[in-house]
This record gives sequence, structure tokens and C-alpha cells, in this order.
Amino acid sequence: MGSARQSPLAAAVLLGVLIWPALGTGCPDDADTDLCADATTMAPGATTMAPGATTMAPGDNDDEEMPTSGASRLSPSAPMVLSLVLALSGHMHQYAAAAVWLAALGSVPMATGASSPGFTCGAVKELYKDSGCCGQPDATFEADYQIVPAPSTSVITSDNYCASTKPTEGFDNFNCFENAVVAASEQAGANVTAGYVGGLNTSAVPWTGTYLEGGLCPVNVHWHYGTEHLSVGEYDEYGSGPNMSAEEDEGGEDESRRLDTATARLGFQCHHYDENDAKFTTDYAWAYCVNMHVGETYEVHWPHSKAGACGTPYQYQSPFYDGVFCRFWDNNDLLVGGVGLNYNVGVQAQIFVIVNDENYYYPDLMRGMIVDGDFGMDMAYYTGSTTGTSRDNEICSAYTPITWQVDRKCHLISASSFDKMCADMLLQRDDMSIDIYAHGARELVLDELAADNLQRL
Repeated sequence: MGSARQSPLAAAVLLGVLIWPALGTGCPDDADTDLCADATTMAPGATTMAPGATTMAPGDNDDEEMPTSGASRLSPSAPMVLSLVLALSGHMHQYAAAAVWLAALGSVPMATGASSPGFTCGAVKELYKDSGCCGQPDATFEADYQIVPAPSTSVITSDNYCASTKPTEGFDNFNCFENAVVAASEQAGANVTAGYVGGLNTSAVPWTGTYLEGGLCPVNVHWHYGTEHLSVGEYDEYGSGPNMSAEEDEGGEDESRRLDTATARLGFQCHHYDENDAKFTTDYAWAYCVNMHVGETYEVHWPHSKAGACGTPYQYQSPFYDGVFCRFWDNNDLLVGGVGLNYNVGVQAQIFVIVNDENYYYPDLMRGMIVDGDFGMDMAYYTGSTTGTSRDNEICSAYTPITWQVDRKCHLISASSFDKMCADMLLQRDDMSIDIYAHGARELVLDELAADNLQRL
């Protein structure tokens, strides 16, 4: 310490250590202590709820939660967290340490974080502790997480040529019936129970090969709160869950998501939920997905298109229509020519109950439905339409006929699988943040609106 006392740089660090507590933060001057102490670091007048995304209002002792945002405040522990990151990377030099502390004192501008989803400082603290890093900053980080770069810059600088390619006219919703006569083509989601036959006669034939074999690629992923399809004994009106909300949302298909002011309509549920089993009831600390719930049923959709920007940075789009129609305007035959729309546009659908159990983890849910073992083995194929709560049995979709490939079984999936998917979505070139929470579920279509071509392979 003798040489350190003679160093102006060390003096600056020491000054920061001495002044920081005087600012009323109560934050220890030892980064390791800050990360590993049992007591939660508190900002003046506020109690941090760790780890998670909410804080108590100043002086408030009830259960009302307030969302936190890195953009609105700089956590007192942020300098220590940054020191930790530098230490873990093996580059904790004197200049870096000084910069961190000076930034904390306001002498150097420091990014306060974005309001977009991501890990909180409290979550990082818990991961650090759980991995046994306390007192061992040089130990290997063994938590079940990867720390990967996610800069805001990119080598891709071209404009998104898929943006706003959704048709602006000619595909509006319309009345399903005129004078009590069916006026619509086949709709979705339908009953996919083995043996079911819809009542609408159609000449369209669903594509029963893989979409890859048909030249289609996934252009989006999104999910619905509960299921839009019905598979008796798997997901139906007798299923159960925590039932966080079953109210209609105010918007249509593009707005049918779980908003604070308009919660999404709950569809059918699976039969797996058990309120006495911790994996269905233990909360998960979501970092990227929004308003998701352990124990609940979700129907995931992967729209595919032959006119998508397949194999490019713009393959995945939100809303999904931009992905479906991306290259259509340059070559209409990609969708409506040749074999027909039902061979050129399709959707994969797979149903999950979210559990807090890493034995059900799958790392690549964004790319398409799982096909392994019981996953994707009992499939239903039929032609229908786009879905969403802007349609029902009175108002129908004009986007039809398209192929639906629906897994009849309900599966368990870990919450971390969904959170990983949301993280992947947020790394795409197009902004997919409108799809990291659940859409409302369209009501089951009437027999008169369901195609009579349901196939089971």
C-alpha cells in the first residue's frame, strides 16, 4: 500500500471510496462485499426488491409494485458491478477502476442503462453468489448462464427492405356470414382432435412435408395466451392454470397482446398444471420476456413464407406480415402463383406449459417447433387463416388458405427456454419487441368455418 498512497490515481480511487458513503447511498466500498452481502443495498428512501424488476415506492410498505428502469436511476451498486465485470474479464487495471469510481461520483459520464428488457444488477448479484464467486473473483463462472456480447452497433447497416410490406388494402377483415350464409374461406384456429372433420368444403390441400422441404423459412415467432386450437384431452376447456387473466384485450390482431390497460383473452389450457408441484408455481425472474407466467399455457406460432428474406439478417420480422410478404412485391408468383398460397405460406404451432425446472430447457425455440421424441410427432395438418383477437366467428380473416401444422400434444418447457427465445428475438435486425409478450387467443372457429381437409400424419 505504500506505493499506492503516492499514486494520484490511487488517491482518486480512495477519494471516491471516502466520498461515496457521504452521498447517502450506504453502498460498501468493497465490490466483493456489495455483491455478496446478505443485506440488500438500498438507495436513499427506497427499498430494492432483489433480484427482479420492481421496487417499493419510497416509504411504501404495501404490496404495490413500481417498475424500475435503468434509464431513470443509477443503482448505487452499479460501480461495484462494473468493477466485478472488469475483474472477471481479467482486465481490472488501475485506470479502469478509477474510471468506474469517478463515473460513480459524476465526474465521468456513464450510460445509465436502457429501459429495454435485460438482467438487473440484482440478478447479476444473485448469479455471482450462486456460482460460488464470493471471495474467489478468479474462479470459473459456473452458473447456468452465458455472458455474451450485445453491443448496440452492427456490421449490418442496410435498410430493412421488409419493413411495411404488409398489404395496406384488399386484406381487411370481413363478415364471416352474409344473410346466414358462409361468406368466408377456411379459418383458424380449428379443432385438431384426431378424427375431427370441419364443415367447410374446400379444394385447398395442406402442405404435409416440412416447410424447409417446401422452400419456406420461418419469418417470425410469437405466442398466444392459452391455445387457439383445441385438442381434446390435451388442451381444451377442461385444462387449468394460474389464470392470471381471462379478459378480452382492446386491440385487434396487431395489438392483441398483454398490455397493462388491456389484458389478453385466455384461450384453452393444458392438463399439466398442479398447484402442489413447485415447478408450476415457483416464480421465475424473467429478464427478457414480458408478462409471462410459470404454470400457464401458451401456443407458440412460427409463421413461414416462401417470400421471406430467407437466410438474410431480415428473415425475422415483426409484425409477421412483413416477413411473409417481404419479397412478394418483386415477384407475386412467390405466394399466389403455381401451387397456391397454401403451399407458399404456413404456420407451425406447438403448445407448452411453462415450468420453473431446467430439466425442460431447450436452447433454440426461436427457430421453429421442437421435433424430437414426443415433440412434433402427433401432428394435425389443415388449411386455415391468420388468427388473433381481431377475428372471431363473426369477423373473419382474408389471409386464407394457408397451411397449419399443429402439434396435438401439450408439452412442458422451462421458463428459461422462453426467456432465451425472447433474448434471441431482441438481437434480430428488425425490432421484435412487440412480440416478446403474449397475444390474445382467438376463439375456436365454428364447424362451418373449419376446413374439411384435416389430416393426421
